[in-house]
Amino acid sequence: MESSSLAGVKELLSPSEIIDPSSDQYETESQTWQAHRNLHPKLLVRPQSLASLSRLIAFLSPSSLDWTVRCQGIGDASARDVLISLAGFKSFVFDPEHESILVGGGMSWGEVEVKLEEQAPGYQAVSARCSFVGVGGMILHGGLSWMSSTYGLASDPQNFIDAQVVKLDGSIIWASEESDLLFALRGGGHEFAIVTAFKLKVHEFSQKIYSGSIGYPRAVLPAVARGIEEFARMADGWPGTAMYLYNLDLMEGAFIGAAAQPGIAIWLFDPEGEEHGREIFKWAFEIDGALDLTEVMNLREVNKHGDSVLVAKGICSSNMSNITIANEDMTQELILRTWNWLENTIALNSTELRVGTFVLLELFQKPVFRSADGNDECAWPHTHNQHLLQLGVGRVNQGDYPTDLDTKAFQMLKDAGKMIVGDKFSPEDYFINFIQPWNDHKAIFGRNHGKLQTIKKRYDPKGVLVRKN
Repeated sequence: MESSSLAGVKELLSPSEIIDPSSDQYETESQTWQAHRNLHPKLLVRPQSLASLSRLIAFLSPSSLDWTVRCQGIGDASARDVLISLAGFKSFVFDPEHESILVGGGMSWGEVEVKLEEQAPGYQAVSARCSFVGVGGMILHGGLSWMSSTYGLASDPQNFIDAQVVKLDGSIIWASEESDLLFALRGGGHEFAIVTAFKLKVHEFSQKIYSGSIGYPRAVLPAVARGIEEFARMADGWPGTAMYLYNLDLMEGAFIGAAAQPGIAIWLFDPEGEEHGREIFKWAFEIDGALDLTEVMNLREVNKHGDSVLVAKGICSSNMSNITIANEDMTQELILRTWNWLENTIALNSTELRVGTFVLLELFQKPVFRSADGNDECAWPHTHNQHLLQLGVGRVNQGDYPTDLDTKAFQMLKDAGKMIVGDKFSPEDYFINFIQPWNDHKAIFGRNHGKLQTIKKRYDPKGVLVRKN
């Protein structure tokens, strides 16, 4: 039965749309971000037209085959039988009258930014902070951007205007024709329909952004943490600026003088340019041991720097979580507790966990989660918190996941909110990307949870689009 169903899939497609395991493309296009989530599909397909994709979805939906859809980028979409790649959907149209773009669901943000430079110089979309991230996954799961300090999330209604979708019955519509569907796609995830194109707002934005990293030895963490606390208190006076604090791995830490512990660095972002940036981040340059790697760039160049993490794709078995932080809680003490969590987690096995375990503490302006206040058109009702604490635990995949070490590290990730934020931490204080099994969906989606369940039953009553990996 399974073999005949797979044969039926092949009959629907042209030979150029089928990528089986013997193909050179198979490894690249089926690779998941987390190695242990790769189910090694029997068949990888890449439809080249809406009609082809529509036929395929209509065939697969009632079948017993295990299948799913991937855009590209950092996702973990995989299936045992059929994996559908949207890499064939890379259209791009700029509408100067309405200052909007229509982009294919298979594009990466780097590809979008190149097209904007060519066809709409001076304009930017609210894009991901790494150029390899796929447009679809980023928008459907919230969409944080360097531009979020000014314009909010990519999934917010002022940025995400409409979407062309294929429903599970194979019908093709614009989501705005069915307002509940568009509502669900704005931060509700990928489990409602297959998005083949996004209509997005673009904004005139600085092309001379002052950005880059400043590295430090671990010994000056208290001074860095104190400076970040003071920056958080004053940041409202510098609209558009953002920054994050992150750990360097043990090897990089040793290079700048921290032989036994992870080094630290901040990444700054100021669309007002170098003179302004050097003034407001003066405190960061004056800390002992500061290693200045900042420069003036455009947004595409800033995001390209984030691509260094791409080397981990398909190599590590790891898990991530995103905790939202209130501005008043962004203190030196919280940052030191964060580093204590990091170092205690790595200490479970410093040889293995040094590679996939990290901290990324991101400071934004109020608009990041507040630009859609009072708007009932978003699946996620947002938060009054202002910053984000992204945490990861993991190691290089050895084909043995999960081990006792993975279980212990995963528990550290689960406990991180209370350990770092304290007793005031709430189950609702998570961002909607990288939601884990322990997360309380009802708490996170709040007043919209019941509505989303109703919409889910309408568009995917059998849970076909719920991923199994």
